[in-house]
Amino acid sequence: MKARVAAIFFLSVVLINAQSANETIKKIQSKFNSIGNFTAGFTQSFFNTSGNEQGKATGKFTYKRKNKFVVELKNQMIVSNGETIWNYDKKFNRVVVSYLSDDPTSFSLEKFIFDYPPLCKAKMVKESSGAANDYVLELTPKDNDLQFKLVKIWKSVDNLISKMELVDIGDMQYSFTFSDIKVNQDLADQIFTFNAPKGTKVIDLR
Repeated sequence: MKARVAAIFFLSVVLINAQSANETIKKIQSKFNSIGNFTAGFTQSFFNTSGNEQGKATGKFTYKRKNKFVVELKNQMIVSNGETIWNYDKKFNRVVVSYLSDDPTSFSLEKFIFDYPPLCKAKMVKESSGAANDYVLELTPKDNDLQFKLVKIWKSVDNLISKMELVDIGDMQYSFTFSDIKVNQDLADQIFTFNAPKGTKVIDLR
């Protein structure tokens, strides 16, 4: 009898967790659908398989619906118009041009918000950060077709994504944090097309 009660309790917890995760996904999707664009401070870190930080970069992130974005870092700029992506190395004055769909390093928020959740098992997990405890959304692929093993998503009180952590299939870990988020800015489409400076070496992979 005790075992049966324990099993029922466990199943109830699992169902409640799944419902909570699905509600969180819907809130994030609804918020994303309500805005056309946003700008934010951006911090990217990556860690090796032992969890040791291997690098960190900060800059500005600008995003517009339909996978248009600009990532501005100290020595790098990544620009996407939704179809083509330009990865510009300022130090070597070199830009690699490819189709967005062919670039595994492209940062498509829309994939994580809309495309990946149905392909993953979703649950809420408790994360401890200093004195505060946060529940974050955890997505685990149902099969091996996706190029990651795990994604964690933090949302702000107004349901915007404030942080993401990703573990790829090689067990490398990446962290993306957004700060000072400003939505529905006056952003011209022209900023999502990269015009190479004179003398830039262009490597076109299209």
